[in-house]
Amino acid sequence: MVFERLKANATALYFNLALCVFLLSYVLGPSAKLTNTIFYALIALPGALFLLKAPGRGLVKEPLVIGWLVFLAWFLLPAMIAGSWQFYKHILYTLLFVLVVAALTDPQLFRRQQFVRAQFWMLCGYIYVSAFYSWSSGHYLPGNRLALLPARLDNVVYTSAWLVSALGLGMPSWVRGKRWIEGVAAVLLALVAVAFVLQTRTALVGGAFLLCLWLLYGVRHKPRLTARVLLAGAVVGAAALAIIYQQSWWHSLWARGDSYRGEILRIMLGEWQNCGWLLGCGTGFHTTALLAGSMPIMHPHNIFVALGVYAGAPALVLFVAVMAATLVYAWRFRDAWGVFLACSLVMLNFDGSLIIGNPDELWPLVLLPAAMVLGRALQAPNGRHRQTDKTLGQLA
Repeated sequence: MVFERLKANATALYFNLALCVFLLSYVLGPSAKLTNTIFYALIALPGALFLLKAPGRGLVKEPLVIGWLVFLAWFLLPAMIAGSWQFYKHILYTLLFVLVVAALTDPQLFRRQQFVRAQFWMLCGYIYVSAFYSWSSGHYLPGNRLALLPARLDNVVYTSAWLVSALGLGMPSWVRGKRWIEGVAAVLLALVAVAFVLQTRTALVGGAFLLCLWLLYGVRHKPRLTARVLLAGAVVGAAALAIIYQQSWWHSLWARGDSYRGEILRIMLGEWQNCGWLLGCGTGFHTTALLAGSMPIMHPHNIFVALGVYAGAPALVLFVAVMAATLVYAWRFRDAWGVFLACSLVMLNFDGSLIIGNPDELWPLVLLPAAMVLGRALQAPNGRHRQTDKTLGQLA
């Protein structure tokens, strides 16, 4: 019994470290190749070996695991039609990541305040260090949009989305620990990073979503304090807006309109309809339509539409069902990873592609929080959902 317990603890410790190294590679690694190699060598291969043992066989007792299996099994059909062996590997990689994180890591570690705070400050530091370097080297001027970041996490939209989701995950820790200065500093630095440094309106939508959640929580539990904070925030916000209203970067932030998102949505829905609602256009599809007569469309810029275009309506329906079930689990457990997931899904309505593939930015934005919630579900005895403790879900 003691040996088995020590063996389980050693397994969890290994995969905890492997997952942390994997996440760090996004901000410290120079390329996608390193991140992919870390996943294959440290997570996928060892995880597959462990899951082939007893823990893996017992996972199918959890309904949410079955949902993931059915969702990913549907992609076997598009892979078969396309004759792409590479896509079979992508399906396997996605499944392994979700199951390894859910079943082989310690869920409590990734809910501790040390981790959730470190995740936010790691991303925040990455953005500001990159910005200061770009400004000092003359690559970009302050006020100009930082278009590209130096490490594996180079896409400014996904970076800002991860930052905002991490803010939602960390806020309960700051509130519960009465770390008011750190919490306010996190909000202000995230706002400046999103609006001034990266200038990504997608993340502003995510911030607005978080603000609505916080206000709903505050009105329900502490209405008077919430009213005072809201009034103070409105005054400070109005003063800040009066200062920056005539700044060129502020006008540039809004001058891009919807960045053709409406036209992209119309085109991709039309392509999906032409290919057929049931099976979509296939995993290797690329539209020939051009924006403004000259700009190619690289992907649908919507995680939900991407599923329909590449894999058909069943893939979209199954994904929505799995995500909805995951959010219900998170609500019952009062798990703030559900806030992280919901915030990510809101933002990926405007920037997102197919979630099945090699490790990319969608993995920490969607697969990671979904797997964390699944891990909490696997901890519940006899399959019954219970709130094991008041972790970070106070604002869920």
